[in-house]
Amino acid sequence: MTIVPPASEEATPPARVVPYYSDDLVTLYHGDCEHILPNLSGVDLIVTSPPYNLGVTTGGGFGHWKDGQPHGGKGKWVAAKHDGDGIGYDSHNDAMPYRMYEEWQRRVLAACWASLSDTGAIYYNHKPRVQAGTLWTPLALNPDLPIRQIVVWARSGGMNYAPTHYVPTHEWIMVFAKPGFRLKSKAASGLGDVWRIPQESNPDHPAPFPLSLPAAAIETTAPALVADPFAGSGTTLRAAKDAGVRAIGIEKSERYCEVAAKRLCQDTLFGGVA
Repeated sequence: MTIVPPASEEATPPARVVPYYSDDLVTLYHGDCEHILPNLSGVDLIVTSPPYNLGVTTGGGFGHWKDGQPHGGKGKWVAAKHDGDGIGYDSHNDAMPYRMYEEWQRRVLAACWASLSDTGAIYYNHKPRVQAGTLWTPLALNPDLPIRQIVVWARSGGMNYAPTHYVPTHEWIMVFAKPGFRLKSKAASGLGDVWRIPQESNPDHPAPFPLSLPAAAIETTAPALVADPFAGSGTTLRAAKDAGVRAIGIEKSERYCEVAAKRLCQDTLFGGVA
């Protein structure tokens, strides 16, 4: 099922970019975020989780390295088309040479920053990893943007057991914020900088984050316009729609666009099944 209703004029980049899905609140574009992000402006909140490049590890923290840097390799997260053995990223090889991956993410973050309003912020979900016996952190992906805070997402357990380190049970939400960015109230600050949210499984996507995560970001910041350049199965868009907030998503995989469109077609949590 492919759904292409007319898009809201407020949330539409130039006419050459055709929405894959649109309703009164949400617009989803099928395409490369590096091509579409430059057309967006006035975004109050970006909540996103990019591919983690997990294909460079074998699960023991020792990927395929050369000259002190990971260069891609085999692992349980190596991207693959959907087949009888499971689901991988549909149109992205999650085992890029690390220098290339870091440069890519810096470009994307810079483009996200340029799309923000003067009071906007980026909530960027990523994870620290032990690689070749050394801790790598998402700080390496920052293109010199101001980091307001690092929120810890405490998951309910982990799976990457290895004798080289304790199993990781948390991820980061890096908050890159414009000087004018504020939470909606002092009370919103009470949520704290450790978010204890159980992970969720999703058979349609290899690495979903839970709906409660973008919902918490939206609830505590009260944005008028939300965006997600790595929309995946539409979790951020779904959270925005449930909150009655306009949102724009970009997704490179048409299959995930299809999943997100079906999810967004359902009624909001307050009006029916979500």
